[in-house]
Amino acid sequence: MIYEKKGHKIKKILLAAGQSKRFGDKNKLLAVINGKPIINHILDTLFEIYDPSELIVIVGHEHKIIKNLIFNKNIKILENINYKKGIGTSIALGINNLDTDIDGVMIIPADMPYINSKDLINLEKKFMELNCVKVVMPEHNSRIGNPVILPRNYFNTLKSLKDDFGARSLIRKKDIITVKAEFGTIFDIDTEEELAQIKANY
Repeated sequence: MIYEKKGHKIKKILLAAGQSKRFGDKNKLLAVINGKPIINHILDTLFEIYDPSELIVIVGHEHKIIKNLIFNKNIKILENINYKKGIGTSIALGINNLDTDIDGVMIIPADMPYINSKDLINLEKKFMELNCVKVVMPEHNSRIGNPVILPRNYFNTLKSLKDDFGARSLIRKKDIITVKAEFGTIFDIDTEEELAQIKANY
């Protein structure tokens, strides 16, 4: 079921360009959980609640394989030729390709296969309740994680991100509002050990 929003436009940028350096010699987004790659787990969750036109996917490392796994052709896919320089280049690319009427952007790492659709909706609701001016992040047991929603007054700064500096390096603490979320929503996979851990618990 598509989540309907009124009056505000929040774009989702899915970061799927990284080299998975801590995952050995494999691309973690292609690791299989319950019969399908991690990238497809998160895409399926996003498709449950969002229209594909709301999504931008940033690809880089093994971009041809990742693109072939994105079956919905209504998604905007951007190739980051500078992906080896770090996550900051992917975020900057996505922000530089936003329409001018966007109120906020949700930045979502693609290595979060158990992200919860209800949590995503709650993040957006809180962002809109606060008139789209605060940074909204999920929290589980006092641990704050991704995805993060940033208001448009951060866009110009995000456009200049470089190297391996993510959005968090720019966020002002006074701007942060947290929303309670499930563990799966903030859990990302960086290593094969973490993959084994989440397989054992879900």
